[in-house]
Amino acid sequence: MSVRFDVDSWGKQGPHWDRLRAVLRHEIPDRPPITAWRHFPDFEGSAEALARVHLAFQMRFDYDLLMFTPRFAYTAAPWGYEPGTELDEYGRPTHSKKPFAALQRWPALSTAGLREGVFGEVLRSLKLTVRNLPVEVPVMLAVYGPLTTAYFLRGEAIAGDLGSEGNLEPDFEEALGTIDSSLREFCSAALDIVDGLYLISYFSATDLFGDRETAVEMMRLDLSTLRHFSEEDRLLALHLHGNDILFDEVLDQPLDVINWHDRWVKPSLRDARIKSNLVLMGGMNEADTIHRETPSAVSLQVEDAVSQVDGRGLIVAPGGPIKIMTPVENLRAVVAAVNAML
Repeated sequence: MSVRFDVDSWGKQGPHWDRLRAVLRHEIPDRPPITAWRHFPDFEGSAEALARVHLAFQMRFDYDLLMFTPRFAYTAAPWGYEPGTELDEYGRPTHSKKPFAALQRWPALSTAGLREGVFGEVLRSLKLTVRNLPVEVPVMLAVYGPLTTAYFLRGEAIAGDLGSEGNLEPDFEEALGTIDSSLREFCSAALDIVDGLYLISYFSATDLFGDRETAVEMMRLDLSTLRHFSEEDRLLALHLHGNDILFDEVLDQPLDVINWHDRWVKPSLRDARIKSNLVLMGGMNEADTIHRETPSAVSLQVEDAVSQVDGRGLIVAPGGPIKIMTPVENLRAVVAAVNAML
């Protein structure tokens, strides 16, 4: 099975890397690789605290892929986004300041720097995390697409920034260009530290704005960050956020791994495997099964996920971040279920 780049060029060793190479090649690993991730709102105040909590989470469950998740919507912080104090079950703010929501036109935005502010803090935290990992494990950084970042700044008023026939209003096009170039610089610096990007796109579904044709155009804008790094030997993963996702439409993008809420959003893992040879990351219902059912039910869902794809090309994972109060015994049940397949 051909993959987007030479996975042997990594030069990394150990069982976690072996499993990742196997799934990329659609070979049968010794057992299915697993991961899970969440927000840590109580530890987002400093680079050191965020690194410590990610290390503790990884060492507790020994995942095959460490997903590094800074605070929700952090890519919008350089341009005035302020999270609210009330949080939902996933640790995301429910009422946030959208600095440009009431403006008819976008202001001129300055390029975000990497030495100070949130991007500098995240890069420092990444370095601390990778430096202190006790064993070699692939690390990916969760990052938001440029259009998703703009949405955090503007809200649904962003629909008015799309001109006729999908053309962008000039002020918005300029602002989006500044966001995009800043994210590219940040992601380039991050990829000197970690092994890949996990891009979260709110525009990989039709949920926000109407017709499918416009949604596809916006999706392509939001995935420009991934396309920029398509020639690098780094993992590129995409989270399709929403209910009516553009699964078929993203398959021509330079991706290695694709993730969506497969337990309640079409396609299923089985149907997705028919459509694509990308590595599928999912199989676990983070809103229900992992959060509120028994460890036995969790184990059964792991077994079902693996059987849907005959054990090939799958990273067993939730469809998105887990809830902050997800029971530890259920997360351990996922680990036990895959270890039973050794």
